[in-house]
Amino acid sequence: MTSRRSLGALVLIALAATACSAGQNTETDKERTTPYVASASIGSVAVHAVRVVVVDVPSSSSPQAYLTASIINSGSQPDALTSATVSGSAVSAVGSSAPDFTLPPRQIVQIGDPDLGFTGTALGIGALQNPLTPGTTTTVTFTFQSAGTVSVDAPVIASTQVGSTASAAPIATVG
Repeated sequence: MTSRRSLGALVLIALAATACSAGQNTETDKERTTPYVASASIGSVAVHAVRVVVVDVPSSSSPQAYLTASIINSGSQPDALTSATVSGSAVSAVGSSAPDFTLPPRQIVQIGDPDLGFTGTALGIGALQNPLTPGTTTTVTFTFQSAGTVSVDAPVIASTQVGSTASAAPIATVG
């Protein structure tokens, strides 16, 4: 009877020791790159996911790049984006009608790239003294009517990188 108990205890100890997989080669222990996401806040306004997206083939009449971001006004009063600059150069509204830069209270305003199918507010970046190079960062400054001015170092990416975390190759799907 004691040999059965001893055998049972040994089996339980062996299972407990091998079941946890807490060794040095666990899948969750591997380092992975985290995509850089530029964010900043001032007062009740927060700017998230700020990126400068370089146009693949710019023309003389189109912007060199677009500024993309999510702007959140967490305050109880509306605010407005009065200006934005990239590397010290002003950005301008793009499209047939001037977009509304009012930031309603407790809402998110998206700024996107129309070349990638975005139909909302778009801010184009014109001629800069130094060309934008994907893989670098550049200073982006936002000025709000009530909240004030905030700057952030935003990543410069190619339009082919939009939607990618750039940390792994996309998985091919079939069907």
